[in-house]
Amino acid sequence: RCCLLPAGQPPLLGDPMAMDTSPRLYRRLRKASDISIATTAPSSSKRMRTKEEHSSCCEDKISSLPEEILIMILDKLDARTTVTTTILSKRWLDLPRRSHTFYDLSIYDILPPRYHRLKKIAVETKASYEVVKRTQNLTDICDKYDRYNAIKDRSEQWMRKVRLLTPILQRYERLAMRCYVKRVNAFLLPPDNVQRRSFQKLRLQTFWRPGLDEWFTAAVGRWGVEDLEIVVESPCKQFGFYPLNRCQNVRLKRLLLSNFCHYYGTPPLFFQRLTTITLCKGSSRPHLVYDILRDCLQLVDLRLRDGPYSRAPLHVNFPNSRLKNLQVDNCDIFKIYLTSVPCLETFACRGQPTKLRYV
Repeated sequence: RCCLLPAGQPPLLGDPMAMDTSPRLYRRLRKASDISIATTAPSSSKRMRTKEEHSSCCEDKISSLPEEILIMILDKLDARTTVTTTILSKRWLDLPRRSHTFYDLSIYDILPPRYHRLKKIAVETKASYEVVKRTQNLTDICDKYDRYNAIKDRSEQWMRKVRLLTPILQRYERLAMRCYVKRVNAFLLPPDNVQRRSFQKLRLQTFWRPGLDEWFTAAVGRWGVEDLEIVVESPCKQFGFYPLNRCQNVRLKRLLLSNFCHYYGTPPLFFQRLTTITLCKGSSRPHLVYDILRDCLQLVDLRLRDGPYSRAPLHVNFPNSRLKNLQVDNCDIFKIYLTSVPCLETFACRGQPTKLRYV
């Protein structure tokens, strides 16, 4: 049923067409307005919340605490974590710290787990090559050129795998050394206004870098370390310890060196006050050991570990020496001559076979 109305006249109140259309239009407009209001209001509040959360995350709330609370936090930490807090900010660097007796700063604590997995693969690959080389009797090959080619082929198979891993391992080492240098510099080479700390034992395990002599001098001459261990994970490097001869009140008594040795010739003067020396890997060559035994008359305990192959014999002939303990562990030394060591009480030779001569 259709009802025509004059133009401009509003619909009648009882007209069903008017009852059907106007409420629907009104409801549609109301829903649209509700949706627009519902979508605009929460979005602005959400943006405000994200800005507040971002600002709260970026804000250093721990450093804003009073100094007494920060000192209490440092006292609860171990020595290794306490060292890492020195690079957080200038305020953490100047805070007084509880004196720990032993600090162990190792580069392997910074390297990621993937580095250790790849390093293990490289080591296992080299070990398997050595096993195959020993098990297969290459001496049965009479011709020396055929024997050389057989060894060369197996070596190339091993090196092909190692070449793929070497660039990845070196990249991890470079990134880790950057962080490690910052930590050790903040710990051993702080500004002069930082409170003086004293500790008895320090262990540095790192890859080789040019500034390693500064760490050694600062640990012994400035902080008064009594027991020092320096382990360098690289081929043996020489270092002149002579700047320490000018230091006063050197308290160093025990020293461990691995792939880190003094220049050939006379050891520095502070070596003469050492009572215990441990030489590992490249540091335990016979001519270096001979120089130490000749000049370090106060030495009581000498230990050699994992020394490389050397055709030069080790002569122990020092009537004025106070050496009581001599240990040779897994050192590939051709011969050892024990001639005159009047105070020697213990001698142990373990690992590689060595010819001993008592004269």
